Amino acid sequence: MFLLFLISEEDEDGKKKVMERIREACVKYGFFQIENHGIPLELLTRTMDLYKTFFACSDEDKLLVSPKSGSSIPAGYLKSPQNSAEKNEHFVFLPSSSGFNVYPNNPPHFKYVFIFPSSYLQFIQFQVPNE
Repeated sequence: MFLLFLISEEDEDGKKKVMERIREACVKYGFFQIENHGIPLELLTRTMDLYKTFFACSDEDKLLVSPKSGSSIPAGYLKSPQNSAEKNEHFVFLPSSSGFNVYPNNPPHFKYVFIFPSSYLQFIQFQVPNE
């Protein structure tokens, strides 16, 4: 378990240490988790419930929210090709301002529930040094 403490903007050495710990967690475990980020737990729970509901839908329903045709950025539902060893499904969401997002009608309110935590995450993104 890694514990990271974000530090003041002036602490360049501290920022580098935090970034190194994040990199190490990603390399060693494949992910990292941010705690005490300010996103209400109820909102995260609602978002995860919506994802579970969406991914439980039929492939036909999920494919309705595939990336827009001709889109240079794949936002929406993506699935590994049938002949691929990987059997992953993804829902790619970009900042709302991109104009590329595709939202499912089922579950209802997916767009609105999902936009709130993503706006929190976009705020957090600017708090972590970009190096």
